[in-house]
Amino acid sequence: MLKLSPVGPHAWEFVYPPIYSQLMEEFSRGCETLEEGNLGAAEGIYKSILAQLPDHLDAIHHLAMIRSEQHLVDQARNLWEQSVRIGRKAFPPEFKQNQDRLEWGWLDNRPFLRCLHGLALAMYEDGKTAEALKLFQELLSLNPNDNQGVRAPAVEALLKLGKYKDVVDLTGKYPDDVMPETLYGRSLALFKLGQGRKAGVALREAINYLPRVAKELLKAKHRLPKRVLADRVVAGGADEAYYYWERSGQLWSEDPNVLAWLRRTVKSAT
Repeated sequence: MLKLSPVGPHAWEFVYPPIYSQLMEEFSRGCETLEEGNLGAAEGIYKSILAQLPDHLDAIHHLAMIRSEQHLVDQARNLWEQSVRIGRKAFPPEFKQNQDRLEWGWLDNRPFLRCLHGLALAMYEDGKTAEALKLFQELLSLNPNDNQGVRAPAVEALLKLGKYKDVVDLTGKYPDDVMPETLYGRSLALFKLGQGRKAGVALREAINYLPRVAKELLKAKHRLPKRVLADRVVAGGADEAYYYWERSGQLWSEDPNVLAWLRRTVKSAT
């Protein structure tokens, strides 16, 4: 049975039963099989692990990813919900929400953080923006360093919900960030708040770091670049710009004043 153990002031780490380490070799084999594209064999390995340790969060998470790959989205979401319920049962009464941490740096915290992230993204893709946002915010509270990049969909969700001040507050916590969601999201939120000068400064900074994103947002037609990597996005690349437009373009195009402002700013920056 899982439990949480304190590792410092307001810091906790998951503790697993002894069989967890004994299953690590089998779990690694499952991950290698999954990377090779053999979903059926990988599924069999993960199910074997869960037969021995039903609380193996990473096995549940990877099984959910297989279901997602198979476009069985409801089954995937159910598995992530199951894993999060299991993980939360380990939280002791003295764990203080919004104050205590489950940081990514403690390796045994990663399975739960991955499961919570998977559930949040599944909810978000299902159009349950408000529910997903709560999970994104929980992840950011548990692990403020945000090794998983949760702030990106969190910003998108906040913009969709019209929580512009919250966007400014969140992006302010990551001042050196160069993700398009945070750079462009911050400028858009400031514009919506009527803070024109600050919005202009933020947008010019975004254009300076990621000029292709602005150009993509202003295009009449959008096409995925011919050369894209299946498992990664090139920072500052045409693929990153296209994917940002695909996810967040509507936030810019739905208001003619926003696009006109973007067009003027791009013109003045060139």
